[in-house]
Amino acid sequence: MAKMLTTCPSCRHSLAITELTCPHCHITIRGHFESHPSLELTEEQMAFLKVFVVSRGNLKEIERILGISYPTVRSKLDQLVEVFQPDTEVSMAKERSVDRRGILEQIQSGKLGVAEGLKLLQSGTNPDDASKDKF
Repeated sequence: MAKMLTTCPSCRHSLAITELTCPHCHITIRGHFESHPSLELTEEQMAFLKVFVVSRGNLKEIERILGISYPTVRSKLDQLVEVFQPDTEVSMAKERSVDRRGILEQIQSGKLGVAEGLKLLQSGTNPDDASKDKF
């Protein structure tokens, strides 16, 4: 059986579920039905979710099975959380998180002073966020 389409192949907008059919008695029910977030998962995300469930959420076991690092496991898990609850603390924290590498690169390139960069790292503010507040 083919995977259910969730976006229009022509215009790429979301498709609406408007018909359900029983394969046994062939009754057809028409209307507008809610979709489930799991239908939005990519094949890779679905495979990861299966490993997550089989390993009962044991992140060390997932690392071992998939041969990936702990940060990669966490990242993949965060992606799943984002699909199921897009407005969670995970997504909001990502938006607010300090880009430490970016701050260090800006210090190294001279775009940011050492003292200012240190303040940003300690305060948990991104340089881009700090400049937005100035206007």
